[in-house]
Amino acid sequence: MSPYRVIVLVFEDFHVLPAYPGRMGQIASTPLWQLGNRDLVARLTDVHKRILRDYAEYFAILSEVDGRGTAYELGYSNTAALLVHTQNISRSEANQRIAQATALHDVKTPTGAVIEASLPLTAKKLAAGEITVGQVEVIRKFVGSLDHVEPEKVAVAEELMVERAAEDDPNALARYGERWVRDIVDPDGAAPDDDEPQRPERELRRHIFRDGRMEFKGRLDAETAALFDALLAPFEKREADDTRGYAERGGDAFADVLQKAANCPDLPTHNGYKTEVAFTISMDELAKSVDERVLPGSRLTASEARRIACDAHVLPAVMGGDSKPLDVAVPAYVVPAHIRRGLVLRDRGCAFPGCDRPASVCHSHHITSWLRGGPTALGNLVLLCGQHHRLIHRSEWEVKLDGGIAWFTPPDYVDPVRTPRRNHLHSGNSKFVGAK
Repeated sequence: MSPYRVIVLVFEDFHVLPAYPGRMGQIASTPLWQLGNRDLVARLTDVHKRILRDYAEYFAILSEVDGRGTAYELGYSNTAALLVHTQNISRSEANQRIAQATALHDVKTPTGAVIEASLPLTAKKLAAGEITVGQVEVIRKFVGSLDHVEPEKVAVAEELMVERAAEDDPNALARYGERWVRDIVDPDGAAPDDDEPQRPERELRRHIFRDGRMEFKGRLDAETAALFDALLAPFEKREADDTRGYAERGGDAFADVLQKAANCPDLPTHNGYKTEVAFTISMDELAKSVDERVLPGSRLTASEARRIACDAHVLPAVMGGDSKPLDVAVPAYVVPAHIRRGLVLRDRGCAFPGCDRPASVCHSHHITSWLRGGPTALGNLVLLCGQHHRLIHRSEWEVKLDGGIAWFTPPDYVDPVRTPRRNHLHSGNSKFVGAK
């Protein structure tokens, strides 16, 4: 038999074997050590296809979870935060999975609007086990770069990429898209912006959304940019177990710098007083309001106001019938300075499991709300960073102190057994016993 004939036989053995269900059933029931090399590879390929089909189902479920707003209903700020806790994946991987699920499936938003999938053909191939998750990501990014191209050409680009995926690994597929497909569907590229206006060296544009979130964009001169980087640098270092992406670390660092500035005694004042936020609402009404009720005259829900009140600057006032102040008492912080110092000595930083945020950017959280009679004492306080302070107020996570150590009990959808957890990252917090 010639060498060419042998090659043809190997090719046929490898590719045709999985097409026979009876033969595959026999292979699947045979112990691995009894399989020949070709049968072993065939079994490996069959399992891989099952994994891909499971991934297709996973993305369909994730699309529904994200579109329905499940994470928010369970107390999380977004779907990525929910995935980090329930599946122990990094924030960047969670965001990537959400982006893939959104691209592969139609999404029905809570308002009833439907966002059509941008990769319907890719979704079918993944469900059939004919395309890998890595290739899905390559196609998603490439098609996403064609947002300035006509929809018909975008569909052609997806079809060409999917066809090529049968032969190429993700890296080769990405090169094929840039070198060949782009020349076909987008030979001229995006039109240049010839009308870009001259901008000043320092610029900050801010937009506040209806829910209170802010989006901003700007530029700084070289000197201010160096100062800005120097202030952020200590807070955005990546630790060995840090799961945040570059942009997330920068955002958290910026929030930490703002929090530190707000706590600085030399913070500039306006008319002799630092900026305050006033809630003109009775303590009883604030304590009894339903969590998701939006307070009159504000964009805050009752639960958000209670979270802020954990460590707020309180200004007691008596209001008249026409909402004019009749008597104003001396303002005071809910957590006075001497108790705050003891809290910092005990917890050293955010007490939530796995969080390494320093005490300087943390809030003082009342385990039993002071609005409901909880005492402002070390035995009822715990340090929490902004992210985990919001989570504790909005979700089913529970916290209690035992011997000066904060133990956090997760919801059953994070851990069905609900085993309490603690923070092991802040040295010394296990040796300090909080006073009652």
